[in-house]
Amino acid sequence: MKTMMRFAMIACVIALLSASLRSAHAAADLPGIIKMPAKIAEGRPVTFSITNMPAETDTAARKQWDERIARFQKMYPNVTVQGSEYTYDPQTFPAKVAAKQVPTMFSVYLTDPQKYIDTGVAGDISAIFDANKLGDVYNGDVIRLVTKDKKVYGLPWNAYAMGLGYNIKMLKDGGVDKVPTTWDELRAAAKKLTKRDAGVAGFTMISDAGPATGWHFTVVGYTFGAKPGDLISKGADGKYTAGFGTGAAVDALKLIKDLRWTDDVLPRENLDWGGNGTALATGKAAMALMAGDQYKWIKSSFPELDMKNFGFAPLPAGPGGTVSLIGGDTYLVSADATADQKEAAVYWELWRLFDPSEVKADLERQKAEPNAAIGGPELPMYVGDYQKTRFEFAKTYFTLPYENYSAFLDAITSGKAKLQVEPTPAAQEYYQAVAAVVSTVLTDKSADPAASLAAAAKTFQTTQLDRLAK
Repeated sequence: MKTMMRFAMIACVIALLSASLRSAHAAADLPGIIKMPAKIAEGRPVTFSITNMPAETDTAARKQWDERIARFQKMYPNVTVQGSEYTYDPQTFPAKVAAKQVPTMFSVYLTDPQKYIDTGVAGDISAIFDANKLGDVYNGDVIRLVTKDKKVYGLPWNAYAMGLGYNIKMLKDGGVDKVPTTWDELRAAAKKLTKRDAGVAGFTMISDAGPATGWHFTVVGYTFGAKPGDLISKGADGKYTAGFGTGAAVDALKLIKDLRWTDDVLPRENLDWGGNGTALATGKAAMALMAGDQYKWIKSSFPELDMKNFGFAPLPAGPGGTVSLIGGDTYLVSADATADQKEAAVYWELWRLFDPSEVKADLERQKAEPNAAIGGPELPMYVGDYQKTRFEFAKTYFTLPYENYSAFLDAITSGKAKLQVEPTPAAQEYYQAVAAVVSTVLTDKSADPAASLAAAAKTFQTTQLDRLAK
């Protein structure tokens, strides 16, 4: 009996050791692609500030933040990391620039780096980026958003692309046997799925007349063949011209008008970003134009939902093919930072993003959350063997049903879905200008898409683009 007990105890110990080794090996499966310096700032005391520190009320995230800083400072005792709870807002950030209160490292939308590069707010980090051969690791479609004249200014940490969210059961019950792959197919499907008596729309998109409405309109325009440089073009003289008053943009607006007035498949109320996602989540819409990161948001916001009933696919193709507009977040470094601060800040972020143990710790923290939302149709941040290895590693933690959005990811990685960026410059102002036109078309059946867009382009030219040339 004692012998059997000893064998049982030994077996238990072996099992525990094996589990521990498997856990340690999991992080080791990720290659350590960053060569961290033996010393930062050659050991000189250096302090840098960084945005996006979780609020104290978010106790779990703040605890992880503090623990991560402690681990970094144990490696580099001369470095002090000062967190700031500030999160980027295009409306408030210019005040920080004017007051010279830009943190050493600050996160902005992936749509906005060029204006901070052009105005000298963001500093060049190419030396560290190139030393670690990150050009071979990052997705080129993402990294070009923080690149100018072959110099790199940012480290993207989150990226998404636009797609079509849909309720699997509603499509099946409504007699729609496959996810629409063209706008004509979507119109036909949306008609079947719209149930006015039950308050159900077949299709929805953001329509609150704010900038996000213009954002959604633009990606529809891309599927009709519009390019960022068509909507706002730059001449050899450096002057910008508004081109969204003709061509593919007009065709896209005609489609939106048809969805509202001919097909009657859109919600009757105006929806913002949250309302658009909520409509899909609560069964008030069968399909929705949305960003990939909102699929995860639905899981986080509606914990009672069975996400196996929600899919995410490429946007329907138009004359311009299958296209998606990309966005996300990136860290930039202040051009006013000292060389020591720049080195400390950049290596902090590289360590956070790529150190195998840190990647594992972040996934473990997420998995421990009561309503963990891991995975989803996010834009691949990296390429090649590293992307494959990192994806397979992260996949073991997924709580979102991969098979429901794998077609979207396959379309992105294969190039079937082409990726486009936002038009520049003055993207937010452009979005607001076209949003007003979309709102008019959605509320006034007699509105002429071509005339309305042409008038908006003319006004945008004089109030925005002509001023940039001065």
